[in-house]
Amino acid sequence: MHFLHPMRLLPALAALLLATQAHAAGPRLVFATSDPAMSVQSAPYTSLQFTLGLPQRNAKIDMKLQATAGATAAAQAVAAGNALYNWGGMASLILAAQQDPSLVIISFDPRNSFRISVPDSSPIKSVQELKGKIIGSQSFGSAAYLFGRAVITDGGLDPNKDVQWLPIGVGAQATAALKGGMVAAYAGYDSPNAVIAILLKEKLRDLPSRLNDLPAMSGIIVRRDNMEKYPEIVGGICRSFYQSLVFADPNPTETVLNHWKTFPDQIPSNIPREQALADAVSMLKTRLAGIAIPGADGIYGYQTMATAQSTADELFKAGLVPNRPDMAKLSDQRFKDQCGKFDTTTLAAEARAWKAPK
Repeated sequence: MHFLHPMRLLPALAALLLATQAHAAGPRLVFATSDPAMSVQSAPYTSLQFTLGLPQRNAKIDMKLQATAGATAAAQAVAAGNALYNWGGMASLILAAQQDPSLVIISFDPRNSFRISVPDSSPIKSVQELKGKIIGSQSFGSAAYLFGRAVITDGGLDPNKDVQWLPIGVGAQATAALKGGMVAAYAGYDSPNAVIAILLKEKLRDLPSRLNDLPAMSGIIVRRDNMEKYPEIVGGICRSFYQSLVFADPNPTETVLNHWKTFPDQIPSNIPREQALADAVSMLKTRLAGIAIPGADGIYGYQTMATAQSTADELFKAGLVPNRPDMAKLSDQRFKDQCGKFDTTTLAAEARAWKAPK
């Protein structure tokens, strides 16, 4: 049973899938992550869910990881058939689904992790004070960049004329740009912001915006044909994603250690291991505080259609999408129970007793 035709895959990815397919218990499919660096903050849904075998447990399949430049690129990978699903920022997902009717959004998360931030020592206190300044972001294909444009628009400025934008990546590169004054602010989200704050040795301060409190600002997107043909698998991989968050939350230390074993290049080499571990755990906790939480009716990945539509309307008003999104057409919530209604108490108990493989 195959979802993805090899001729539609990127050549290198197709070769990887074909080379490993014979050893799989089921089809080897791809999760396109929006984190290009596979940073430790992405550990629950990158390294951890695969170490635990959650896709096999819930969907009876093996999955592979594919890093992309951001949520827009990841959604495009799903549209092209190069990935089964992506979890990313809602602005990017809505744009992708509007441009390609083959895509559908199947989950919505309760909080918004995107922000425009400045170093705490910066004299800038408001969005309006960014007029004439340069704002950095991970890339022009990131959902954080799109959200940053929305904040600028909502603050009464023109994102095309009143400010400039500069792609500065994440981590050390972004830190250097802020520290050196190349950019005055950073349009980011909780994961890279936590890294930057540690590297800067100074916290980042979020600029006030009513958009900071928008719910349903991230979710999962899949192809409609896969959703219709393989509902058990689509629902299963959605459940695996949210279970990985719940599992990581009570045991962030072992989650980090597992991530380092999976991606050894993520272990900092310029500081003592104890400090590196403490920093990584702190960054992961920051991330989990915003995403390892249930949505409406206590169901992970679920928000009411009214909530999703309200947020989509705000993104439309800010000029991020050319046409008003009809979320009833762009999304399908048939998987809400399969995605996010599970025994969290038993899962958390399992997590607390779990040790990362040596």
